[in-house]
Parts: sequence; structure tokens; C-alpha cells
Amino acid sequence: MSRENRFEWTCATLLLLGLVAVVVAANAGARRGAAASEVRSAVSVIDTATNRISTATIKTGPFPSAIAISPDGDRAYVVNARLAGNGSVSVIDTATNKLAVKAIGVGRDPEQIAISPDGSRAYVTDFGSNAVSVIDTSSLTVAAIKVGRGPVAVATSADGGRVYVTNSRSDSVSVIDTVKNETIKSVKVGDAPSAIAISPDGTRAYVANTRDDTVSAIDTATNKVVKQIRTGDTPTAIAISRDGRRAYVANARENSLSVINLTTEKSDKQIEVGHRPTAIAITPDGRRAYVTSLEPGLVSIVDTATRRATGAIGVGPLPIALAITPDGRRVYVVKN
Repeated sequence: MSRENRFEWTCATLLLLGLVAVVVAANAGARRGAAASEVRSAVSVIDTATNRISTATIKTGPFPSAIAISPDGDRAYVVNARLAGNGSVSVIDTATNKLAVKAIGVGRDPEQIAISPDGSRAYVTDFGSNAVSVIDTSSLTVAAIKVGRGPVAVATSADGGRVYVTNSRSDSVSVIDTVKNETIKSVKVGDAPSAIAISPDGTRAYVANTRDDTVSAIDTATNKVVKQIRTGDTPTAIAISRDGRRAYVANARENSLSVINLTTEKSDKQIEVGHRPTAIAITPDGRRAYVTSLEPGLVSIVDTATRRATGAIGVGPLPIALAITPDGRRVYVVKN
């Protein structure tokens, strides 16, 4: 895969936006004199009480693209794309905010990551390998499961029995049985699926389709699409509130979030956020959503009650992914 194509998907599949050149140029530019908050290939930590960066920037592997935090909050797992070869996962000790494990090898061009509910497994999509790497978080051994073409996003069911993977090049979702560690079903969805979230009750998987501006609702009992929901222009990320009432979808070309009522499965509100939103995380209490904006280097703060952006935090160039600790006290922001 070429360097330019790799960046297309690292930037949350913003292939329609002309941002590939922006990211390539930014990463190729000189880094001399960069402030701590502007260091790339790193993670910044936001204190949600003050909405300020609370610790020194944590260096990761090359070209990080995603992050997930263990259910107990003790570890943050960062996917490093590397480019032109196999990638890796770095592990941050969240008590010290230092690397506990520098690199666990995974497949080619890794994209996103999800942690099993019991914390025993990490699932990493390997875009260039058409596979998912399964990391045993105790032994750090890695196995691989074949999926569709161009896997990007991954999510686990609440009981840990299933893993769902969006395949951007085959317009499908692979369903993995985690006991057998094999794909048991492929579900056709919309064009270029790039994000996925599972409802808290486990009955639906919601898939954002970047090229046709829809979210596919999959019935997880039948593994069939039961509804296509219209969104804004170029949906690239999705998150669901803990109470299961709302889904928030980042629309990269509209600089907005679509709010979907999951009872009616209809979009009922647009919220303006920063330029080129790429990722969303919702606090455990459901009161706020944090949204990365790629080009200005900001994280927008959205009040979910008023459905308005109430502020923004400067984190430095190219924030591409984020995750919130289970206690809601910290936001870890990946900068590519």
C-alpha cells in the first residue's frame, strides 16, 4: 500500500476531503521547536475537571492511529501504523502515563482497536493484511483472524462473545465468534464502512458508511441490516451514549455531529463542532462528548443536554483519535 493510501484510512477514511496531502505534508514537515502539546506520534492527556492538558506528552510508536482503554482503566493501548510494513501496539500505564510496553507486533497497516469487556483481549484491525490481530493482554501473544478486505473499525459485544469489523473495501461487516476465533458471518452494509458502535443492550450494531452518508443498523440476532439512517456529509465516527438513547456521528465534510434517536432510528439534530471531526468519545455520565478535529488541532467539548459545543481544547497538530477513562476523569488524545 502506498504512503498516500495509508494516510487516507488513518485519517478516518477522509478520502473525499483532499486531506491526505495535508496529513502527509504535516508529517513530512520539520519538527524543530515544537511545544510539548505539538509533538506528533504522541498522546496528550486532558483532565476533564479543568478541560486542560494535564501531563507531559507521551511518545508512542510511529504514526499512531487509534486508542482504547482497558475496562479497569489501568492500561491504554495505542495502535501505531508505522507505514510500509507491519505495525504495532504500544501500552501506556495510566497510573504513571509512561509506556509499559513499547511495541507489540501486529499485521500490516493497523487501523483501530477494541478491548474485550473482561480486558483479556485486544482486537486490532490490520487494513493491509485483511485480518484482525488478537492480542492476549497477559502473555502479549498475538493470533490473526481473516476478515473482509480493508478492515478499519472494530467493536466488541457487551458479553464479549462477538467482535464486529467494518471492511472498507468489501462494504461489509465481519462477525467474529470470540470462542472459535473465526469469522462466522459477513453482513453487507453501505459504501466504505469506516466506524462501528454496538448498542448497550447488544441488539444493534450501527455502522457509519463514509461514501454514502448513512448509518446501517444491523440486528445482531439475525445479522441483517434492518435500517439505513441518513447522516450528514461523510460520516467517519460514531459513539453511543451509555443509556442507549442517542448515537453521535461525526460528519467530516460538514464539521458537525448528527444526533440519532435510537428509539426511532432517525437523525434529529446537527451539532456544529471543529473543522474535520474524526473521532468521538462520550463521558460515562453521558453529559459531554469530546470530538477531535483534524486540521485545527482541537478537541471540541459538546454539552449533550443542550446539544451545543461549549468550548475547545488545543492539543497540537493532527488529533485523530481519543478515548475516555472508565471513571471519566481523563481523555487520552492520539496525535498522528
